[in-house]
Amino acid sequence: MNHINVLRRAVENRKKYLIKVLEQNLVTKASDRLNEWTLSELENEWRRYQKSQEKDIG
Repeated sequence: MNHINVLRRAVENRKKYLIKVLEQNLVTKASDRLNEWTLSELENEWRRYQKSQEKDIG
């Protein structure tokens, strides 16, 4: 049972981190709704942003 709580906490911490960096970088217009997104959606949005920044570099 304890492992479930650890995993849940890890997921929630990752979501909070991704929401923070997405908001700081003004990645999406839906920043007021990021709390409703799944971890997978947040991860995908962050990857899209990172790829777009790599294109701007070179």
